[in-house]
Amino acid sequence: MLISQILTSHSSATPRPAMNEEFPPLGRRIRVLMVWPRVPSSFWGMQELRQLISERAIIPPLGLITVAALCPKDWMIRLIDQNVEDLKDDDIIAADLVMVSGMRAQTQALCEVLERARALGKRTMVGGPLASSEPEVLLPLADHVVVGEPDVEFGRIASDLETGSAQRLYVVQEKPDVTCTPVPRFDLLKMDGYMCMAVQFSRGCPFQCEFCDIITIYGRRPRTKRNSQMLAEFDALLKLGWRKQVFIVDDNFIGNHKLALELARDMQAWSKAHDYPLAFFTEASLDLAQRPALLEAMVEANFYAVFIGIESPSKESLKETKKYQNLRSDPLESVRFIQESGLWVMGGFIIGFDSDPEDIFERQLEFIERAAIPWAMLGFLEAVPNTPLYDRMLQEGRLIQDKWRTNLDPPNFRTLLPQSVLLSGVRDTLRFLYSGSAFYERAFRSLNCWRPRKSQRPPAAPVLELISTVWRCIWYQGITSNYRKAWWKFVIELMRRWAFVPIKLWWGCALLISGHHFTKYAAEVVEHLTSELEAGEIDSSEEDVAVA
Repeated sequence: MLISQILTSHSSATPRPAMNEEFPPLGRRIRVLMVWPRVPSSFWGMQELRQLISERAIIPPLGLITVAALCPKDWMIRLIDQNVEDLKDDDIIAADLVMVSGMRAQTQALCEVLERARALGKRTMVGGPLASSEPEVLLPLADHVVVGEPDVEFGRIASDLETGSAQRLYVVQEKPDVTCTPVPRFDLLKMDGYMCMAVQFSRGCPFQCEFCDIITIYGRRPRTKRNSQMLAEFDALLKLGWRKQVFIVDDNFIGNHKLALELARDMQAWSKAHDYPLAFFTEASLDLAQRPALLEAMVEANFYAVFIGIESPSKESLKETKKYQNLRSDPLESVRFIQESGLWVMGGFIIGFDSDPEDIFERQLEFIERAAIPWAMLGFLEAVPNTPLYDRMLQEGRLIQDKWRTNLDPPNFRTLLPQSVLLSGVRDTLRFLYSGSAFYERAFRSLNCWRPRKSQRPPAAPVLELISTVWRCIWYQGITSNYRKAWWKFVIELMRRWAFVPIKLWWGCALLISGHHFTKYAAEVVEHLTSELEAGEIDSSEEDVAVA
């Protein structure tokens, strides 16, 4: 759905007050309902796994529970993650203020939450990534919109709400000192609904990739928490009974590699003192391969995996997008070094750069196969607002204006390669990558390439839950799926090779289960792209294209 259509569909509701209109005070004991909207089906959503496991979502809304920790102590806060539980009208009615956050992919669901709250006569406030990058989308729908990071400013915003002087739009331009950010309110979560917990060490990234909005939203100077803050967050998770995976959500954990090394060493001591109760994974740039001391410290701290934005095997495309950090060494050799140093590698790959040659699909496929990356997120380039790429496409008259884009759609600008070529190339590449045989063969090779250390330990799994999951996997994957032959082959090889290597057995089982999501999700994308090609509606009309 186009953004203009989303706004139009909600425009019949009662209009929001004017920018200078005052709101009544809410008082000191505000009842707050925080809502994290439903995330649509996506590569990382793992929605298909709900058939197999008890958890309903991958990670919780870290931004909301961080804001919750910033709220006055008198406020009564409840959080509903629509990916874990349903949002009922009674939940909204019981609140004085409905606070919503979300990413661009959640725009439709976020707007629906705001519309429901408005229909029930409730005040609304929205912040987060979408609000920070496109506040104009949300100003017609919400009473209050917060742009930027509110860590330092939220005390003033809260006071304005209490006293009746709240503004329609708050723009926080200063990048806050995150050493002042409190421990998130993990206690507000239904923790048994998540596969992983989320914490954050740093904000910002030192690099300048043209397509990335991290550097425009959070800056190019990474700001980090103190090590003591991070350890306090791990302690808080342990007190709440968490004993599973923890995702350090930094867009680049090694943006400040010196401080990342210090943290990893402190985490190593913490993990050892607590008998390694948590298993960590994160995101990092490919130049992690050039920092063996940091790699070793992360592994010793019980990091087991890392997501890396590899983007393209084409040097010309990497130069075009200014991803110079991926040009410092051979990408394939770097991936292999990281795997052999003890971290299992996930990768992000992009199609649609101006410099992409016609054989880019074959080259992407070859790289992913040779690197043995089972979880390879392959998608189209998007010109996101507030990025250099967006500005360039706008100046060149190539931007397709007001195009609401899902993660299944082609680029929102006119590409040099015909979009029919892009769609058919990505479709065919995904069809191969996530066929049952190709996926499980690549998964097996990834375990072969991965060289975990003795210090790396899997998190504990409740026995009854484990038994239940095993039986569901046997039924849905080993008996009724169309990839059951490849599944059983992987099971046999996994048990034969690594039955007595706990960390590999644990992660091998995770890969085994994940195939249920990735094969189904890829099939959904293939079907969508095929429909687009058959419909012949893959290029937008000229009037939709922005003129420089």
